[in-house]
Amino acid sequence: MRWPLIYQVTLPLALWTLLTVFALSMFNLWYAQVETGEEVQDRLTAITKQVAEVRFPLSLPVLQQIQALTGTELALTDGEGKLLRGTTTILPEELTHLLEETGSADVDLSHIVQLSGESFFHSTTPAPFSGTDRLTVHLLYPKANYDRRVTQSFWPLMLLGLLAVGPMLLVASVLAARITRPIARLQKQVGRIAEGDFVELPPGKTNDELNDLAQAINGMSHQLESYEAKVRTMERAQVLGQIGAGFSHQIRNAMTGGQMAIGLHRLDCNIPDCESLQVAERQMKMVEHMVQSMLRLGRKQEISQQEINVKQLIESTVAMIGPQASHHSLPIHEKITLPPEAKLSGDFVLLQTCLMNLLLNGIEATLAAQAMRPGEKESGTEGGKLQIDAAPHIDGKSITIRICDEGMGPSAAIAEQLFEPLVTTKKEGTGLGLPVVREIVELHGGTIEWYRVDEKTCFQITLPRVATE
Repeated sequence: MRWPLIYQVTLPLALWTLLTVFALSMFNLWYAQVETGEEVQDRLTAITKQVAEVRFPLSLPVLQQIQALTGTELALTDGEGKLLRGTTTILPEELTHLLEETGSADVDLSHIVQLSGESFFHSTTPAPFSGTDRLTVHLLYPKANYDRRVTQSFWPLMLLGLLAVGPMLLVASVLAARITRPIARLQKQVGRIAEGDFVELPPGKTNDELNDLAQAINGMSHQLESYEAKVRTMERAQVLGQIGAGFSHQIRNAMTGGQMAIGLHRLDCNIPDCESLQVAERQMKMVEHMVQSMLRLGRKQEISQQEINVKQLIESTVAMIGPQASHHSLPIHEKITLPPEAKLSGDFVLLQTCLMNLLLNGIEATLAAQAMRPGEKESGTEGGKLQIDAAPHIDGKSITIRICDEGMGPSAAIAEQLFEPLVTTKKEGTGLGLPVVREIVELHGGTIEWYRVDEKTCFQITLPRVATE
């Protein structure tokens, strides 16, 4: 059975209020009975004392005057139980009952008699100046006066408490609505998140637990959106990898045949040092490296460990990229501040592929920036260039290789996802080059980061150095 939150708040509160009002009213009733009883008892005691001190006969006018002043009915009986006079009508049968109730002169509110349908608190006292006759004065205080006083003390508080329940319920309903409305909004937002709509929920007007819950839901929404994007990227990468593996296999077979044909042509023509054939072989080898990168994407395979001279690695990589950079009039500046024996441990081909990808990206980025600034070429200013640096890391145990280009850098939309598969803004890009670079670097126990400095985009690779004597 559904029990809305507004009822869970208002109904217990209303019930508690009613119980509190009833308890306070009952306590007030008991206190009023005690207080009024003591007041009546004190009044009867005072009247009894005044009557006992009277120094003149208690005639009917005297009794009526006392009754008018005290509100107490009085009756005078002789020793034989005969009613002499009184301020109220007493029937014979009532007189008999009245005489039976006669006791000591002590005032006791438990002595109640019925006269003419009314209840009276009854006490007695001897009458002075009665001569030889023994006379008794009966004091009769109306119980209705006592009940009226008690009722006046009980019902006002009770009615006031009952009247306060209505406004209290209204205030409780408003407060509960202030809680249930944001909860309903959060419930709706969670439903939209479950349907795949990751729209951020605006913050609440008050800084409370519900606002914290809304921020937590927004955080969960962003996290789920990120997870969904990663899952979709992985799915696309997996499909692309399966398709690319088939194409890569065919390309490798074709490249192998081409390399064999170039080798046979060199032997047939007897031109072993032909520069054009060397360039062709390097370009085909570069294509083979790219194909291998495609095949390795997403596969955590073991790498061959061998000592690699850093200078040789950089020079061989620049030699392979050199023809393409020269074709676009983009010089590649090398700056190696390492001792000649500085070495890395890893797979030479994979690290070369890693550097080639970064250099090729630098060439494309620099050419794109030049296309957006055609005035530089017309004015004769110096064109773009690439720079590759190698230096010891600050920790002394690693080597840092940095490749900088003069491109515009990645857009803000993909800056935080630059190394994720299929993330690219190039029209013909695949978004696989940088993920391959990061995977190769991590396989060698290194790290890669990028940053912008002096209007240049730099990718910095840090790899562990081989310890030497």
